[in-house]
Amino acid sequence: MQATNEKLHGKTTQIVAFLFYLIGGLMIFLWGANTFNLFSTNKNIVYEWGITLLFFLLAVIMRRVPRLQVYWKIASALFLASAANAINMSLGNFLGPILHATGSDMQSLAVDKLSQAIPIVLTIILLTLWQGDDLGSLFLKRGNLRLGLRFGLISYAIFAVIFAVIVIIQAKGPASQGLFASGVSTTTIVAAIPWILLFCFSNSFMEELWFRGVSLRKLTPVLGWTSSIIVTALVFGITHAAATYITPIQMLLFSVIVISLGLVNAYIMLKTDSIWGSVFFHAGYDLLVIIPLLAST
Repeated sequence: MQATNEKLHGKTTQIVAFLFYLIGGLMIFLWGANTFNLFSTNKNIVYEWGITLLFFLLAVIMRRVPRLQVYWKIASALFLASAANAINMSLGNFLGPILHATGSDMQSLAVDKLSQAIPIVLTIILLTLWQGDDLGSLFLKRGNLRLGLRFGLISYAIFAVIFAVIVIIQAKGPASQGLFASGVSTTTIVAAIPWILLFCFSNSFMEELWFRGVSLRKLTPVLGWTSSIIVTALVFGITHAAATYITPIQMLLFSVIVISLGLVNAYIMLKTDSIWGSVFFHAGYDLLVIIPLLAST
């Protein structure tokens, strides 16, 4: 009977931890997003600083209350992610005016992404060190670098080929259709390559640290690998699907795709005990995001 009760208690703890991170993650990345306006809380700096304070207080309380100590690291991860979002929202595109890159061209998009990445990455790293954890707790370590780079570079090469094929096909199509309908030439794309790479790697490093690096190490002792991978992928997928203004069916399909990519990213990070393979993998599929961005510039 005692063994059964302990097993049920363990399952209950896992369910609570799963839901705690899922709801907390959506509070930060979905309802607290500053990249779209689906909810009244989007781009709301008061809301974002408010939930940052909430997660900080929860982490402090949970660490001190014996019955809640199992959850305090998860609250800590949510605090780090929320603080990074709040500081990023407060600073905005601070590099754009400095570098005179505030338009809709690829350079401006890349600079804007770098403006997001710098405060988010620095906030997470500095607060992690302040908490007494090392960079390894964020997967910022060598780990199995060879395996990670193998995962990352192969997938990056695959996505790069897909990107090139799409560009070539659309370049040969009617001038009024596809990517080149807006007058984007091959020369323009070649000239934009440094900015494309800056955009992809700024975004991939930022999001891998923000969505997974900050939380996986804190989730796995409670949830194990499988549930940790699933819950981080759900937060990642739902957030990204909400950022796309498409039909419900397309949104559902997009959610499945992005959640699947999130599952792979989290698995690579845990398998290699490092962030770098996931960063390369993520940068690869970000190349495909560049296609509609180029068409809109």
